[in-house]
Amino acid sequence: MEDIDRQRTLDYFERLGKERVRLYTAINCERFLGDWQVRELADEWLDAKNAEDTPRPLWRRLLSDRR
Repeated sequence: MEDIDRQRTLDYFERLGKERVRLYTAINCERFLGDWQVRELADEWLDAKNAEDTPRPLWRRLLSDRR
């Protein structure tokens, strides 16, 4: 997948939102999103969104503030 296609797909995921991308990947990714490369990108994107939503431990927040 080329960089421009990757960026367009990530922008599309942002517009769809986390819940809809999760739903599409669970039901039939090829039908709604595209081939296996898009499926892997969707899984990576969902993992990143879940990591954003997970609160960081206090010690990590303190260490990142010191840098």
